[in-house]
Amino acid sequence: MKIDWNYWNSGGKIIFASACAAVISMFMDWVDIGIASQSGLTQQAFLLLVLWIYPVLMLLQNRQIRRGWGLACAIASVVFTFAYIADKSVELFGETVNMAASGAYLFLIASIGLVVGVLKYVPAQPQDSEGEYQTPIDIQ
Repeated sequence: MKIDWNYWNSGGKIIFASACAAVISMFMDWVDIGIASQSGLTQQAFLLLVLWIYPVLMLLQNRQIRRGWGLACAIASVVFTFAYIADKSVELFGETVNMAASGAYLFLIASIGLVVGVLKYVPAQPQDSEGEYQTPIDIQ
């Protein structure tokens, strides 16, 4: 696995940055009811990260992401996160209140970023016999 920011195209950079944001969101509050809050880890939201394994693994291995599988994982992450946020809406004193906190919203934004990254990702191509890579933009 090669982690080299300079060789990734914009799609690869978006996937990597979104994955970092998704992991960070696990340590943030996902539920906040005023007097108590819970992180993504205690809410078992880390299970959503399973959907990120395929795209991130393909990125780190510099392999092509099959668009169908990559989009299925990314869209499922968006849908499940949106469903989680919608599930945290409760009726309180006659008003509907959403108890979802910033971590859940950050994960939703990261999941949307994953969709964009999968659509834009193109793996770097070998440049020479020494194993150096160049971005698809440099290939001409």
